[in-house]
Amino acid sequence: MNGAFHQILSQLRKKQRVSQRKVASDLYISQALLSHYENGIREPGLDFVNRACDYYDVSADFLLGRGDDTDAALASGAPVDAAAISALLHTVEASGNEAISKSLVQCFAAISYRLLRHMAEHDPSVDTSGLTVPENRAATLSELAFFQAEIQFLEALDGLSDQGSSETAERLASLLVNLDQQIAGQKETV
Repeated sequence: MNGAFHQILSQLRKKQRVSQRKVASDLYISQALLSHYENGIREPGLDFVNRACDYYDVSADFLLGRGDDTDAALASGAPVDAAAISALLHTVEASGNEAISKSLVQCFAAISYRLLRHMAEHDPSVDTSGLTVPENRAATLSELAFFQAEIQFLEALDGLSDQGSSETAERLASLLVNLDQQIAGQKETV
């Protein structure tokens, strides 16, 4: 079977924001078996492929990675709305507040580091020369860096309210709640 099958199967589930437990139940298999399929440990039979095609409303060619449009179709379902991130960045820029800008950059740096680690784990062609923290400590350190930057961001946001820029602070708070809800929804499906 094509090596892309397990990745496509996993991405389809994540794109629809459905848990492995729910998909496994709907497809009449165990969660462990679905996990094995999604991780490429086991290959399913044709009966499962047919049920998965019906479940995700895709062709067998698409599911098996044989379609020309497979990558584009999967990429179109970004789990977090790019417009929400763009609005957040524009609002931060318009505020002119250096503390907010700096803390937001630190949040994105921590997230980027985590993503790079994740990519390196799954793609041997990713250059890991800049990843000097041992892998067993990287997740904890990047999470701590993110939380520290988030606290600094929230403190700067409070400072913005205290300075009389409550409209900008309210807009930023609203954008953050929106992003937080999107991210929380994605975490539930993993």
